[in-house]
Amino acid sequence: MKRILFLCTGNSARSQLAEAAMRHMAGEHYQVVSAGMAPEEVDPRVYRVLAERGINSDNLQSCSAADLEGQHFDTVITLCDKASNECALFPDSDALLHWDFKDPKPQSGDQPFRDTLDGLESRMALFLMLNGEEHDSVIGPVELFKVLSDPLRLRILMLIEDEQALTVGDLVDVLGVSQPKVSRHLALLRDGGVLETQREGQWIFYHLAKQLPVWIRHILATVRNGNPGMINDEKIKLSHREERKKPGFSKVS
Repeated sequence: MKRILFLCTGNSARSQLAEAAMRHMAGEHYQVVSAGMAPEEVDPRVYRVLAERGINSDNLQSCSAADLEGQHFDTVITLCDKASNECALFPDSDALLHWDFKDPKPQSGDQPFRDTLDGLESRMALFLMLNGEEHDSVIGPVELFKVLSDPLRLRILMLIEDEQALTVGDLVDVLGVSQPKVSRHLALLRDGGVLETQREGQWIFYHLAKQLPVWIRHILATVRNGNPGMINDEKIKLSHREERKKPGFSKVS
C-alpha cells in the first residue's frame, strides 16, 4: 500500500477535503494522511460538504507536519504556496507535487468548499488514472518529448492513435515521403517501446505498444484531441485507399 500526504497551512480545509476525497476515490490502494504547518481546528463546512457527497469524514483531525517529519511517503502533495516550502521535511518521498488551491475559508457559505472539492476530485481522478499501473517503460518523459518534437513522427503517431494500426505502405501513401524514411522513423518508435508490430497475412501493422504506460497514452490522446485538424489531409487520403483487413486491435482509453 502506498502512502500519500496532503500538506497545507492550517490543515483545516483544503487538506482535510483532500484527505477524505482521496480515501474515498482510491479505496485500499493508498494510506492517506493530511497535515498543516500551523494546524487549526477543522472548519465545520468541511464536514457538511463531504456529507453532501456521501464521503466519509470520520477520523478527520488537524495534525502538525512536524509530527510526521522523517516518515516516508510515496507522494507528498502541497495545496498552498506556504506549504510548498516545507517539502524539505520529507526528503525521502518518492514524489513531490504542488496543487495550488485558493483557501475557501475566508469566503462565506459552503459553495467555496464545494468548488474546492470539485477541483481536488478532478486532479485526483487524473492522478489515479495515470499512476494506477506499474510499468518499467523504456521511454521516459524526456525521450517521449524528443519523439514528439519531430513533425513526421508526430504525424505518424497521431495517425496510429486514430486508426489503431497502419502499415508502412499506408503511411508512405498518406504522408508523401519515401518508404526508407517512414521505415526509419517507425523503427525508432518501435525500438523506443512506443510501437509494436503484428503480422496479418501479408501485411505488417504498427500499433501502440500494449504495455505503453497510461500517462503516455493520455498525452498522445490529448495532443490528438486538442489538435483535431492536424492530420485532416492524411485522413482524407486514408479514406481513399483500398479497403483492407485490419487486425483486431481494441483502443485503450
